[in-house]
Amino acid sequence: MTTPTLLPGNRFRAYRGDGATPTNWAFLCLGTSVTLTLTNAFEDATVPDCDEPLKIPVRKSVLSSTSWGGRIAGQVDATRLAKLRADAESQTPVLYQFRVDQSAANGGGAWTGTVFVENLEIAKTNNGIVGFTCQFRGDGALAWADAAA
Repeated sequence: MTTPTLLPGNRFRAYRGDGATPTNWAFLCLGTSVTLTLTNAFEDATVPDCDEPLKIPVRKSVLSSTSWGGRIAGQVDATRLAKLRADAESQTPVLYQFRVDQSAANGGGAWTGTVFVENLEIAKTNNGIVGFTCQFRGDGALAWADAAA
């Protein structure tokens, strides 16, 4: 029996682009939970069988659009909070990258795209460490690039 090679959580990471050319990527060091959601929207039609009109029609779906988004959560320090706050206040999308840190043969690569921050939540409990949750929506295409061999 072949067993899968599991991907440790520290091998799926989020990075923030700095807007320079070429892009310098900053690891969201304290983002301990990263979620990336890819969504397809469809238009449906009920299609009859023209050769057998008494047959029950079937649904046919046509992809009408794609979208993506997600959330990053974890602990925050003041320096990184300032960048997250700037992203939340930005009226232009910010470049982010989501890396699967493996070789191409093992499914590695990265999604890259621009995001708008929908909400940024900062919280603490019982005088503990300050945490954050950043909900974002993708703006435009999300590109995948395979890792180096």
